Amino acid sequence: MNDQTNLPPPRTWLILGERAGDNAQVLALGRALGWPTEIKQIRYDENCPVDFKDRGATLTGVDLQQSDALSAPWPEAIIAIGRRSVPVTRWIRAQAGNRILHVHLGRPRVDLSLFDLVVTTPQYSLPEAANVIEITLPLVSVDAEALGRAAAAWHGRFATLPRPWTAVMVGGPTPQLAFGKGDADRMIRELSAHVGDGGGVIVTSSPRTPDDVTDALRSGLPKALPGRHLFLPYERQGENPYPAMLALADAFVVSVDSASMVAEAATRQKPLYLFHLAKVPAKIKPGLKSAVSRNWRLRRKARQDADLPADPLDKLYDFWTRRGKARPRRDIDQVETRLLDLGIALPLGQTAAAAPDHFTAAFDKLRAEREAALARIHALWRDLARAKQD
Repeated sequence: MNDQTNLPPPRTWLILGERAGDNAQVLALGRALGWPTEIKQIRYDENCPVDFKDRGATLTGVDLQQSDALSAPWPEAIIAIGRRSVPVTRWIRAQAGNRILHVHLGRPRVDLSLFDLVVTTPQYSLPEAANVIEITLPLVSVDAEALGRAAAAWHGRFATLPRPWTAVMVGGPTPQLAFGKGDADRMIRELSAHVGDGGGVIVTSSPRTPDDVTDALRSGLPKALPGRHLFLPYERQGENPYPAMLALADAFVVSVDSASMVAEAATRQKPLYLFHLAKVPAKIKPGLKSAVSRNWRLRRKARQDADLPADPLDKLYDFWTRRGKARPRRDIDQVETRLLDLGIALPLGQTAAAAPDHFTAAFDKLRAEREAALARIHALWRDLARAKQD
């Protein structure tokens, strides 16, 4: 998407952290904007005793020797993700000496007014605000040329399986979702029932997949789908089948723990099925303050789920959330529910019955959300650039 004004695009720093999925979102937004970008890889000191919320606009907690240099000429725009990037981007703004466009992805867990725009997804349950825009899935970018090369390299191996090919992307547990051996066994049963007597299944795992899940898949798939599956687990130094699976599969099954993998599969506009995972009960902190905060959060969540209008207590909770003082628990079910409601995806085991034009309309909604986010960022830069000229 190109800016139609005569204003030059901003010099943009893409702040990368330690998580590949998060970094992919930052890079995807940088490419989509079409601005000149410079990558700044930040490494963090895992032993820093200062909580990120208490670091202010500093480089406290940054491993300066392992990170890219942060020095003039300063950027005119910053794109970052993750809570630990917030002190870094605030420090960069302070050094720049004048206002720069600050876009944050996901949930920063601090006062939202620190940012020009927060691009978030339903799982974070951020309240409405003038500088918050919610999209259904994280921003991702799929390189068509890279997919083509991967498809050529892997097609012969996949061709040993009967078509249609179902690609299965397996994630792992999160603080909110369980994913153990029992879940892997259930996935095998549901996959076997889903594909029935026809088609092949190509399964890969991720860096977060536990060993017991990998072992269960390795031993269980041959029994459930003899001669009709390939299990290609993630290997840090090995070949990665994931791009070829994106390029060649006729349908996708993705575990719901990874919104990024779901988003990448959705770009292919093929039948998409979600493997549901059970929530992990939240840890209960002792003390009256924690109890009040927990009950307030649960009350707000229950009223949102029931589609009840915000009452004064809800509005107060939302106010404190905007200030970074309250933090709704991450709820991936919100993404899952949104995708099912839009018709983008179906639960694993359910057969797609909608007409093709229904799926086209559903994917068009995702595209419209993405374009709206990009347009908003371009508009913010135009306003800022013009203000600098006045």
